Amino acid sequence: MKYVYGPVPSRRLGNSLGIDPIPSKTCNYQCIYCQLGKTTNFTNIRKNYFPKKDITAEIEKAIKLNENKFDYITFVGSGEPTLYKDLKDLIIKTKELSEKPLCVITNGSLLYEKGVQNALIYSDVVLPSLDAGDEKSFLRINRPHPSINFEKLIQGFIDFKKKFEGRFWIEVMLMKGINDSKEELFKIKEKIDIIKPDKIDINVPIRPPVEKWVEIPDNSIFLILNEIFGDYSNISFPEKGLFRTHSLDFEKEVLSILERHPMRQDQIIETFSTSGLNKEMIITGLKKLKSQERIKEILYNKQTFWKLNLD
Repeated sequence: MKYVYGPVPSRRLGNSLGIDPIPSKTCNYQCIYCQLGKTTNFTNIRKNYFPKKDITAEIEKAIKLNENKFDYITFVGSGEPTLYKDLKDLIIKTKELSEKPLCVITNGSLLYEKGVQNALIYSDVVLPSLDAGDEKSFLRINRPHPSINFEKLIQGFIDFKKKFEGRFWIEVMLMKGINDSKEELFKIKEKIDIIKPDKIDINVPIRPPVEKWVEIPDNSIFLILNEIFGDYSNISFPEKGLFRTHSLDFEKEVLSILERHPMRQDQIIETFSTSGLNKEMIITGLKKLKSQERIKEILYNKQTFWKLNLD
């Protein structure tokens, strides 16, 4: 499928059926920790990048195909989902097709826009990210489109939270030597106290980031987090569980997953072993795709990862 993928295991949402209405790497951020590589279409223009009828048709097909096999439907993927102009229509249609809760994972950059607010108001969960407590850190970490202002961003969070009746969770990505100091964390906490989210997710870059100098914080961060945030969500570790495949075509299926979600080698082996392939066959398949320069192998945090080769 082109616009719908999974279900995939999620650290927060169980098994998630993903909807991706945006072309690969179309975003208004260029985050230093992005797992998908460099933003190739750097834009802040909202438009219908793909035909709405094609996306809704695929959503309907995927929901029927995976009935009772997922816990959430999630708008997320290989770009910023709120850049899709008619996102409201997609969300409403999806809610008509399934009673499962719907989550939008977003960078939150456009929450100040009325059109985006009117779209996300129909969601059950909205999960934006906030990795910085001031303009300087925001520019360094998220490298936003020039039209995005930090204070306007924060005000958008505040305004949307006040009118949203669903669950509003904020995700904070912590990186060693970048935003994990007490000073930086207190600044982030100050903004969060104003926004008043229902939950805070503290995450670390568990998959290879676009910038090789981005690293996971030291274990001492736990004590600092307890001091500053108190009762916060635990730091997210690699998700567990199998990715769902829809055919016996290894190359097609693994490329479909890696397009949106770099995977640990052990997770690939575990996933495709259920379709009758043994470890040797899976490794051979990965090496073949690597020799064709379609995927690449990366060692990160003492683990082997595979991701799409976009170079």
